[in-house]
Amino acid sequence: MFTDAALHDSPKRNGKGRAKKGPAKAATANPPPAPPADATAPALGDGGTDLDGLEHPVTAPPPRPAPRRPGLIPTEIADSIGPVLGKAVADIKAHEDGSRRGGDIEDVHKMRVATRRVRAYLKAARPALDRVATDRLRNDVRELAGTLGVIRDHDVMIDRLHQEAALLGDPDTGALEHLISRLETERIAGRDRLVTELDDPSYQALLTELQEAAAQPPVADPWADLHELAAGEWRTLRKARTKLHRTFGKNPPNDELHELRIYGKRSRYAAELLPSKGDISAFLEALAGLQEVLGDHQDACVLEDRLRELVDEVGDPHAGIAAGRVIQGCRERRVAARAAYPAAWKRAEEAARKAFPD
Repeated sequence: MFTDAALHDSPKRNGKGRAKKGPAKAATANPPPAPPADATAPALGDGGTDLDGLEHPVTAPPPRPAPRRPGLIPTEIADSIGPVLGKAVADIKAHEDGSRRGGDIEDVHKMRVATRRVRAYLKAARPALDRVATDRLRNDVRELAGTLGVIRDHDVMIDRLHQEAALLGDPDTGALEHLISRLETERIAGRDRLVTELDDPSYQALLTELQEAAAQPPVADPWADLHELAAGEWRTLRKARTKLHRTFGKNPPNDELHELRIYGKRSRYAAELLPSKGDISAFLEALAGLQEVLGDHQDACVLEDRLRELVDEVGDPHAGIAAGRVIQGCRERRVAARAAYPAAWKRAEEAARKAFPD
C-alpha cells in the first residue's frame, strides 16, 4: 500500500543535505479579527450631498465576508495540528532504532504509519497553512515513507508466506521457502537503503523541521475551519465512491478499490484533527473498519501479483505449484473482503451523516 503523490515538486533530500530555504510562516500572536457572523451590510441610499453642494451617487459596499462557524477561535488550527503532528514525529523517533535493526516488523509498520500521518495531517490542514512550507515538508517525508513502504510490503508478504508454508506440507513447503528467500534478499536491500537515509544528516534536519512545525505550526489562515476541511475530505471520498461504482458497477477493479482506500485514509486523518468524541469518534471507528476491509483486499492483491512475478523469475515448476495454492487463498481473501465492503461502507456513511450533516 502506497502513499499518495505530493501536490507540488520540492527539492529532495540527498547526501548533500536539504535545500536551503527561508523560515516558515507561523501563526501571528495577534490574528486578524474575525468578521461577526451576523454582520449586515449598510443599506444603499439614493446618494449624498458633498461640501460642494453637488449630489454624488453612493457606491456599492464590498461584499460581506462569509459567516464563521459559531465558537470558532483563531488558535484552533495551531492547537489541533500541533499535538497530533508532535505525536507522529515522536513515533518516528521511537521506532527508528527498531526499523534499523529489523527485529520486530511492527517497528517499520508504526514508523511508516507515523510518516503517513505527518503527510496526511499537513495535507488536510494545507488550506490553513503556509503552502510553500507545508508542501516542502510533505515532499521530504514522502521519500522516507516510500522507503519504509517497500520494507513493509515485504514484511507482510514474508509473514503471510511463512504461515502458508507451514500449512502446505512437503514438497510445497520447501518450494515456497525458496520464494521466501528471494523476498528476504529484497527486504535486506530495502533496509540497507533505509539505514543509508537515516544516517544522512538531512534526516536529522528533517526531524528538526518537523518538531519546529509541531511546536509552532506554519499557520497562514488562523480562521480556517478544520471541521469544514474534514467534511470536505469526506465529501471527496463519497464522490470518488459514487464515480467508482457508476463507472464499474458493483465489482470495480482492484486498483480502483485501492485508490478508494487512499481517499478513505485522507478522510480519516483529516477527521483526526478534530476533537475525538461523540459523532467524530464513531466516524473515525467506522472509517478504520472500512480501511481494514479494503486493506485486506489490497494485501491479497499485492501478494498474488508478486508471487506470479517470482514464479516467472525462478522458473521452478515446484515453486509454481506451491505459489498456486497460496494464490488460491489470496483470491478467497479478496472475495471475502469484497463481500464485507458494502456493509463497511454503509457504516461509514451512516456515521458521516451524524458527524458532518449536510
